[in-house]
Amino acid sequence: MHRQQKGPADIDTELLNRARERFTSALERLAAARDFAKANHQIQVLDAAARLIRQPGGLDILHELAPRFHEAGVFYGTDWQYPERLQAELVRGSLTGPMRTIALECLSELRLLAVAEHTHDMPGLEPDTARAFLERVLALNIQLTLSDFSEASRERQDSQREAASAHINFLMQRLGDAGVMATLVDECEKILKQRPIDVGPVRHMLERIEARLGEIGDEGLRRRAQRMVDAWRGPDELARRDAASWAESVLSAASDERLANLERLGTSLASSGLACPAHGELLRQMAGAPLDELATLLWLDNVGRDSLDAYEDLCRRLIADAIGGQTSQAVYGLHCLLNRGILFFPPIAPALWRLTRLDPSEEISATLHRESGADSSISGHSLLMAGVISVLGQPLGLGQGNNPTCQSARAISLWAQCDPGYLLELIMWAARDGEIDMHFEGALIRSSELTEGLIEDLHTELDMVSLLLVPHLDKIYWEMGRRIMGRGEDGHRWINPEFHGWWVHRGFASCIQYSTGAVIDFEGFIRQFHATYHPLFNGGAELIYPQPAGIVATDSFGSFIGWHAIAIQRVAMDQQGEMRVYFFNPNNESRQDWGMGVVTSTEGHGEIPGESSLPFRQFASRLYVYHFNEREIGDINAIPAEDIAEIVNLARESWAAEKPWHEVVPAPGYD
Repeated sequence: MHRQQKGPADIDTELLNRARERFTSALERLAAARDFAKANHQIQVLDAAARLIRQPGGLDILHELAPRFHEAGVFYGTDWQYPERLQAELVRGSLTGPMRTIALECLSELRLLAVAEHTHDMPGLEPDTARAFLERVLALNIQLTLSDFSEASRERQDSQREAASAHINFLMQRLGDAGVMATLVDECEKILKQRPIDVGPVRHMLERIEARLGEIGDEGLRRRAQRMVDAWRGPDELARRDAASWAESVLSAASDERLANLERLGTSLASSGLACPAHGELLRQMAGAPLDELATLLWLDNVGRDSLDAYEDLCRRLIADAIGGQTSQAVYGLHCLLNRGILFFPPIAPALWRLTRLDPSEEISATLHRESGADSSISGHSLLMAGVISVLGQPLGLGQGNNPTCQSARAISLWAQCDPGYLLELIMWAARDGEIDMHFEGALIRSSELTEGLIEDLHTELDMVSLLLVPHLDKIYWEMGRRIMGRGEDGHRWINPEFHGWWVHRGFASCIQYSTGAVIDFEGFIRQFHATYHPLFNGGAELIYPQPAGIVATDSFGSFIGWHAIAIQRVAMDQQGEMRVYFFNPNNESRQDWGMGVVTSTEGHGEIPGESSLPFRQFASRLYVYHFNEREIGDINAIPAEDIAEIVNLARESWAAEKPWHEVVPAPGYD
């Protein structure tokens, strides 16, 4: 039961005044405290702020006091201390975290709001920059204004969810919808170009856009918004109101009119990456239709049509089992699956036929229903099959969500690309048996026998396959790490080939000394990367299989954040003649500023949807581990010294600035 949100008339003035006094007193004590003592006073400020955020009228008080926050030391010693370094992509994690973190994020953004409204000056931060940041925060977190936006939120206390929602609504009211609408439209388009499987965040944004369509004054912006809303909601009013009746009317129409509707939905699907409920319902009702009509509705290319023709019975069964109004987004997954030609891989058709006969356990079915929001009219089997179709069709559309599980997300993506038969085996085990098995150095590891893993609180805004597999994979990955403790080297050397698959190269390079964290022989590390991955220095060899690698995550100032798992998809020349590394980033936000001009691209440089890319030198400057083929190494001395010097400089002046640096590998026993 959710508590009723109070309106202005319900403000308890006496209670609000007491909360204001507690906050201002705590703020004054913090301002007077010495630096070494500020931490304790910060906690008191955040607790007092949390009370105000949850009270009607409280955000108005905090907004009024916002110009005092920074100087008083509210953000001293935290990641929020330097507002110019903040990243809008990370705000979601804060607003769905513990109450004190929510409070700190809210105070930080109210400080930026004061800058945007010209009531507070901060050196190095312009009002337009502050406004743009807040508008992007709103675009990325608009779903927090909706009730029960995820299972994770349902498990949290109402007061925390209401606090985040109240804060987002307050910012929206202060900034106004005009600028936010433009940001929302831009953000939707940029996200959709990456073709994610989970389009829930986009749908939340489009819900807000739809409600304000008539208020968008810019005609071009309104047309762009309308196209996305139509792709999500349906082509006309009947399709939006009653998808089943609309589908029946299409099927009973004259052939020309029916074909026009099939083409309209098909082109919308391919251009936007979105499928509306009417599309799913129509495809379900057309499961037995002529292949040409199915191919048009799915907007298949020549490979897709050949797939549909060769595996007609299986495709019709997949449509009947998995596609409908509540699983409409899987229509795009099926479009991609057939166009990939993946059904021609020998293990895939029999593995999919086997899955069509699978009834997931009651526990798994309940989880899939709970997290998808589907009602009881659709089976757990259908939800799982829809998820499988999407993952096989969109392996680069996977994401780790708000979880520290980049290894598991990367593994599922790599299996969907390189070993989909094995992935379908794991799905069968997890859905039917509630466990999966893997071998590590000849020893069996069974997930059901493990109790420890990296995840303490799994955020469940994930695709259905990830929701099923990640808890098992995370435990197994942790167990593999436990078994190699004490070897004195980076464990990825042994774990990656066993965890991901036989196609991972056994050659392994790291520029980090495991025991000390020092950077070692970075120049040799980079030379070898050129000699094994750069086509101009490795004899023109291309990657046959994507390879797992590790990058150093940095902020927009190049400062070290942590280690992150990605997959190198390919290395190739872009349209401008620049050699680039194209990679899969599982963290759901591939447009990132890593500092010193290193800004990842997701379009415009030959990227396949779901890929990120960087110029080769910039990517190399953020690399810390990679696998390579020991039989295919070029001349490491052929790489120009100036190229190496540029990469070394990018690393030394960013993430490695405060790390010990050794030009060569220290001798054994080096301390």
